[in-house]
Amino acid sequence: MSFSDLGISTSVVEKLSYMGITEPTEVQEKSIPVIFEGKDVLVESETGSGKTLAFGLPIIESISGDEVKALILTPTRELAKQVEDEISSAGDEDIDTVTIYGGVSYEPQIQGAKKANIAVGTPGRVLDLLKQDKVDVESLEYFVLDEADRMLDMGFQDELEQIIDFLPEERQNLLFGATIPRALKKMCDRYDIDPETIRIEQTEHTRNLDPKYMNVQRDQKLSTLYTLLKERDRDLSIVFCQTKNTTRWLADKLRKNNIDAQELNGDMSQNQREKTLEKFEKGDIKVIVATDVAARGIDVDDITHVFNYDVPDKADTYTHRIGRAGRQGREGEAITLLEKSDHQKFRKIKNKLDIPRAKEDLNLKDAKI
Repeated sequence: MSFSDLGISTSVVEKLSYMGITEPTEVQEKSIPVIFEGKDVLVESETGSGKTLAFGLPIIESISGDEVKALILTPTRELAKQVEDEISSAGDEDIDTVTIYGGVSYEPQIQGAKKANIAVGTPGRVLDLLKQDKVDVESLEYFVLDEADRMLDMGFQDELEQIIDFLPEERQNLLFGATIPRALKKMCDRYDIDPETIRIEQTEHTRNLDPKYMNVQRDQKLSTLYTLLKERDRDLSIVFCQTKNTTRWLADKLRKNNIDAQELNGDMSQNQREKTLEKFEKGDIKVIVATDVAARGIDVDDITHVFNYDVPDKADTYTHRIGRAGRQGREGEAITLLEKSDHQKFRKIKNKLDIPRAKEDLNLKDAKI
């Protein structure tokens, strides 16, 4: 099936081709026709499967004018900018977008919202501007939650519900996530949203991912990670930690061992985070050491490895983490390092997702402390 078969116009297809996108992914094939029919959708599809264009293309094809017709919410500033960039790149000159997120000046966003027909933003700042009557949503046609599950995980449910109260009742709701948690279904029920559910099973971009766990001694954990980073044939890597302090400590230790690593956490300024992500995308930095929240904005196809230095708190978090590697048909590997005290916490995740133990024995290289 081609984009033209899905009803996408020639001019947009040409722009997609220029972006290197020539064939729709499964989530696009299944979602776009349903969205064109005017139905609400609830879509479960893993990170990197092409969700942005799955909701973005029907919106691009359907809207015009200088009023906000589509509001797209994302969990992080970085992701909001990436979604806006992808939609702007695919859209015609009729498409005018604005990104709305915290940490920067209000005024450019307020002015941008006056002429934009697509607003992409984070819940906190969007709600702030709605309360100030600075964003007019009376003509809204599309309400999109991108990575809806993660927004609920991050505690945005109250903000999301307050935002919904500002929106016109006659609108199309497009809800996308790597998982469909019970809280999201309950929110749909509360607001009389009756979506068609679309679940994308494991596809090429996830089949090439090799997940496993390794048992490690606490005093050998850094050396184990160092050995894996040195010996793996890898491109870009993300190392996940539970706390901001651990990201700083671990990135510093890796640099002392000549691993090109940089931390990414919520204590960094917006400018610092953007510069770090830009270097990572270009390959100037090969390893990002991140918290779950900070890493949520990373959308890079060249990630081949994910390392869980700290065990995730639940299966959904694990799924989000490892979904960043082995995308778009590339081979990837996801390795979780387990100390003795981690086993009880990890057991439920391991059993639910059937994660095997690594069979290899590493020849450990001693890392400098």
